[in-house]
Amino acid sequence: MKKFIVLTGCLMVICVTLKAQTDTIARRIVLIGDAGQLTDGRHPVVDAVRDNIPLDKKTTILFLGDNLYKHGLPDVENSGYNDARAILDSQISIAKNTKAKVIMIPGNHDWHNGNRDGYDAIVRQQLYVDFAKIDGADIKFEPEDGCPGPVTVKVGNDILLVIFDSQWWLHPYDKPGIESDCDCKTEIELVSKIRDIATQNTDKLIIVADHHPFKSNGVHGGFFTFKQHFFPFTDIKPSLYVPLPILGSVYVIARSVFGASQDLKHPAYANMINQITGAIETSLAPNVIFVSGHEHNLQHIKDEKYNYIVSGGGCKESRISKSNKGLFNSTNFGFAVLEVSTNKNVNLSFYTVTDSVRNAYNAFILNYTKPIVKPIDSTQTPVVLGNQELKFEDAVTKPASTTLPVIGGLKKYLMGQNYRKEWSTPVNMKVLDIRKEKGGLEIKSLGGGQQTRSLRLEDKYGKEWVLRGVNKNIGKALPEEFRGTAAEDFAPELNSAAHPYGALIVPSLAEPLHVLTASPELFFVPDDPNLGIYRLLFANTVCLLEQRNFALAEDKSMSTSKVFKEILEDNDHRPDQPKALTARLLDILIGDFDRHFDQWRWGTGDTGKGKLYYPIPRDRDQAFFNSEGKVFRSVTGRELPFLKGFRKNLHEVNWLGYTAKDFDRIFLTGLTKNEWESSIHEFQKQITDSVIRNAVKKLPPEVFSFNGEKIIKKLISRRDQMDKEAMKYYKFLSRKVNVVGSNQKEYFRVSMSNDSLRVRVYEKGRGNDTSFIMYTRTFDPKVTKEIRLFGLNNEDVFDVEENVSSKIKLRIIGGKDNDTFNIRGNIKNIIYDKLSDVNYIQNKSHTKNKFSADPPSTGRSILGYQYNTTKFPQLLFSYNSDDGYMLGAGFSKTTYGFVNLPFATQQQLSVLYALNRKAFQVKYNGIFNHITKDKDLIVNINYLLPALRNFTGFGNETLVTNEGSFDFYRSRYKSLEAEVLIRKRLFERLELMVGPYYNRYWNDYNDNSKNVLSDPRQVGLDSADVYSTKSYMGGKFVMQFDNRNNKLFPTRGIFWKNEFIATAGNGYNTNNFVKYSTDMSIYASFKDPAKMVIALGFGGGRILSKNFEYFQALSLGVDNPNIHGFRKNRYSGSALLYGSVEVKLQLFNLNSYIIPGPVGLTAFYDIGRVWMRGEDSRKWHGAYGGGIYFIPFNNFIISATAGFTANERLLNFNLGTKVNLTF
Repeated sequence: MKKFIVLTGCLMVICVTLKAQTDTIARRIVLIGDAGQLTDGRHPVVDAVRDNIPLDKKTTILFLGDNLYKHGLPDVENSGYNDARAILDSQISIAKNTKAKVIMIPGNHDWHNGNRDGYDAIVRQQLYVDFAKIDGADIKFEPEDGCPGPVTVKVGNDILLVIFDSQWWLHPYDKPGIESDCDCKTEIELVSKIRDIATQNTDKLIIVADHHPFKSNGVHGGFFTFKQHFFPFTDIKPSLYVPLPILGSVYVIARSVFGASQDLKHPAYANMINQITGAIETSLAPNVIFVSGHEHNLQHIKDEKYNYIVSGGGCKESRISKSNKGLFNSTNFGFAVLEVSTNKNVNLSFYTVTDSVRNAYNAFILNYTKPIVKPIDSTQTPVVLGNQELKFEDAVTKPASTTLPVIGGLKKYLMGQNYRKEWSTPVNMKVLDIRKEKGGLEIKSLGGGQQTRSLRLEDKYGKEWVLRGVNKNIGKALPEEFRGTAAEDFAPELNSAAHPYGALIVPSLAEPLHVLTASPELFFVPDDPNLGIYRLLFANTVCLLEQRNFALAEDKSMSTSKVFKEILEDNDHRPDQPKALTARLLDILIGDFDRHFDQWRWGTGDTGKGKLYYPIPRDRDQAFFNSEGKVFRSVTGRELPFLKGFRKNLHEVNWLGYTAKDFDRIFLTGLTKNEWESSIHEFQKQITDSVIRNAVKKLPPEVFSFNGEKIIKKLISRRDQMDKEAMKYYKFLSRKVNVVGSNQKEYFRVSMSNDSLRVRVYEKGRGNDTSFIMYTRTFDPKVTKEIRLFGLNNEDVFDVEENVSSKIKLRIIGGKDNDTFNIRGNIKNIIYDKLSDVNYIQNKSHTKNKFSADPPSTGRSILGYQYNTTKFPQLLFSYNSDDGYMLGAGFSKTTYGFVNLPFATQQQLSVLYALNRKAFQVKYNGIFNHITKDKDLIVNINYLLPALRNFTGFGNETLVTNEGSFDFYRSRYKSLEAEVLIRKRLFERLELMVGPYYNRYWNDYNDNSKNVLSDPRQVGLDSADVYSTKSYMGGKFVMQFDNRNNKLFPTRGIFWKNEFIATAGNGYNTNNFVKYSTDMSIYASFKDPAKMVIALGFGGGRILSKNFEYFQALSLGVDNPNIHGFRKNRYSGSALLYGSVEVKLQLFNLNSYIIPGPVGLTAFYDIGRVWMRGEDSRKWHGAYGGGIYFIPFNNFIISATAGFTANERLLNFNLGTKVNLTF
């Protein structure tokens, strides 16, 4: 027995030893996060990795973002560029002369710390890393071009890195979207792609890598100490010990509960976590590890499903909770290492870096050899039929949709029948058998854009195909700036207004024009097990099958973004502008409003000197879009004028080109008026009546009978109007024209041609030879008002000849490198370039020199054109217990200029009339941005005829004694208030304003014969004083902070306004007046989108001058921004303090086809008081109440509230916004 035990023991030792010998490290992944600064000129963590970890071919080093503090990589001409580059070099040099692979991913600081020019910063960093020349190094920055990803990187055969840019999700400013060349352009697409990747790789170890952690016990996870309650500024600067015991606690509690934008509890951040973890969970991938940085510490957290690794100790330290559940945490510098063995065991190690390097933690975290068991009825896994022969019918008769039935009555009148008959009528179509169609098709991936889902397929010859559903979400086709507006609430009506089979008409119209376009085929997709994991998405749907990314030659087509980059990089390459114009005329003919960058591909021709790119339009989802509904046309006509629809007459062609505004200003800028007229004439000649009829006959015969003849008549009518209407569009595009050079050397020459201005751009060859003209066009000053010349990179020359005399404005943007400006003649011109010795002004005439250390970004100036907008009338209806019923109308106009963000000018004029009180208010607000490089002009005028103000006397405990009637206390007087302020904007959200301020007061006894001012003595006023004219002239200073996420209905953010007014009096017994006031509103919510919003309000003020008038008093009432329950101006005094809390709870979304929108309840509590010199009062007044709100079309607010105090009741009803006729 003993021998048996000994023998067994020996065998076990041998087995264990053999297993250990065979279970060697197969792959090693080193995780370094937040490594964006040096310590005493070196990088201790990078050095520690280099000295302690084998950097062989088994090793992948992953930098987890925040690779550069604090604002990413500046421009090469910026003074801080070399220092930033040295920090990047210190990280990527780790791979020098090694076989290790290095991958860098972005963090929030790499996006310029989330500021407006973050996109430019991240692209600069990516290009620098990707083109870095490190000996023997394999280095890559992922994702590219500021795209969200996801990017998959295979690490061996069974480990998959899934990398995405989490800051792209959180970034509030410009970032790649639907106009971009990114594979995923929206959050929905990103989540769908991650789910798709995980579903296809359930047998692998999946490591999801991004910058922002999905779980954390650190600062961003909401961990704060006693120190932050008393010294909150130490979070900004460790040595800033400014004691703020109460405000510090407010900050800590608010951030730990609601989160800042970079915290896990912030709704946008939390939404990202929920969406992506949800995608992973539904994929049923069992072996997933999340790795990230962001927190400046080291953490290992594990829940019931996944492991979370935070490795952000690259160069900074931050606090971490020791009490929360975490398997490991450290505040030291350091890094993490994942080691995967040949037997698929995964081990985690943390190394801390202090004076020495210590292996502080080792743990086995999972083994991924276990078989994957999925339920047979899983929604993600199709039923496998084995060798069973699948048999499908050759054709079936099915409707395109069963959710858009024919309607009648009032709904038809209001919303329109549109193409509902076409959608709901069964149509005979072929059945798709992907095993046989096109010789057999293999599914490659899930695709789809904003509106439809699609499958990317490949045939046995390698040719790519795409299968797209005809059912669409048209609301997602709207430009990003119009999301959340009226049209999205009309989703079903938008869908019914799109023709399900319109794409079948287009190829026959494009053919005689020689516009290359795909020829879609109509199919019914059966419930086919060969659809695999996409079976539930596509089974029993109607789809279109067409070739993907094709061109005339064998070469594949290119995206618009890539073509744009090519022509900017090399001036030998150019687009075929006449062909692009013909394609755009076709868009206008068929009423296709959805023509942004991604709706085009480009084929490549050869000019003998360079490449000639010709356009290939695709995705005709919005061809023939037309809504007949009265409500839809009324609402969208104001808010979304590009949705005018496919009508007999061509209406507002300028707006039809809205989504193509950048496309047209890049690819049509070289065409003259004659070339436009010639192209239009040829277009009309080729699109004959018979071409139109034959094209429309491509519709299924079952639906042609409904609107086929009508479509034919519309097309003929629109074609006949094309010469007139398209030339209007030519003039619209020609008002402001971009002439763009390249990153090569160019010579820009401006000269006269009769009374017109001629611009020619020459390629500068060797020896500055200028024989090749790359651009020439003559501009009529009656049509063109401004020309913008962009030199881009390299050494460019801008030459304006001496005989030039024109009313056209010339903007010249030199770009990088050494540029020469030789400006003569008589033409208004502005030149922009880097303020340096290398840019040379040879001559200048009528020139405004705007050289600066930070010249305009050429990329943002070339793209991002905005339409001027005018909105009239803007109607307003309101009721409150003090002013009664009020009606109003307004006018607003917004214009856009050259890099004037967020606009150039915005002017608003409104008139309000109180029906019961017979009082007018006229209000004007004008904003004129960038009147100088960094200053704006603000003009506010408020005229009240008369003003309506409650006045019960001075003091905190004034009583209503006139038999309980408040009408007696409503004073009336006339008032004019005007201010002209210079504004300085700081840090995007903070504004400082200062300027002259004027106020005029006058009164008439006849207006007050029945109210309290009939005998002013009873409220402590002097009659002569009350009825004398008073003027005040002085100054006003405003400091305002505003980071609300939505001005109409904010759910997150802070609005804080501080005003200081100092004036000198002019008139009988008119005293100088000095006042300070402050109002703050804090909005918080827990989820995105928000269902419940908590709003906290605080405010107060003090009159600093000894004497003041009753109409200047600080008052407590509904006229305060955050007060709901008191009458306006209920208590008046020399000082004020108030607070309020309001809770808004969304109950449901009203899906009415007439007025859709969210409906909710609101409840509030107000508290406040005033002080008056000489009064001894300790009373605080309270009010409570609630009401209901409704936000039709997410465009304006209808609200009704009731407020109650100890003695009074207040009713308010608002249509639009909270208004009061109060000075």
